[in-house]
Amino acid sequence: MARERERERRSWRDNDRTRSQSYHTEELGKKDSTAQPSAAVKEYKAALEALFQKKPEAVEKIEKMMPTVTMPRVVEATATDDAVVRAAQKRQDLLRKINAAQNPKAISDHIDTFLNAGFTLPDDQEIFLQMLEHRDEERVREALTQLDRLLVGQLPKRKPVLVQRLKRLEEHADENATRSAAAQLRRKVA
Repeated sequence: MARERERERRSWRDNDRTRSQSYHTEELGKKDSTAQPSAAVKEYKAALEALFQKKPEAVEKIEKMMPTVTMPRVVEATATDDAVVRAAQKRQDLLRKINAAQNPKAISDHIDTFLNAGFTLPDDQEIFLQMLEHRDEERVREALTQLDRLLVGQLPKRKPVLVQRLKRLEEHADENATRSAAAQLRRKVA
């Protein structure tokens, strides 16, 4: 009976407060029990990240954490592999510069640098579209030949730009071979 009177005396606010306090103490207990596995998960994730960065000690860490797992050892890159990677990066940088160039001088300089470095141009319409702006008409004719070959099996990616550059070449090219090649390609595209 004394309890019933005490309950009657307590306000709803007090009742809610006692309920919420018990809830929070239960939640705190749950957080402490899950804290340890999350540290193990963080350690495992860090070991995996080190593995993807090709750090040799990462394999040993993972094998200690999971003895049933046998992992292959990381092979260190040799000097020739580094040279190949650097050459590929240089090639990609030069291709980006060719695509980003805005005026004929910059386009010509970047294409000449690319070709003088011993690289071959990829079969990409964008590169050859840029090459139409080259100041050497022999390079322009190479671009026209490559575009003619590429456009047999593909639609032009930037047709208005291509047509505009071909018209300009027809009208303003110094050599007759360049003007006729540009006219012939423009008729095929249009």
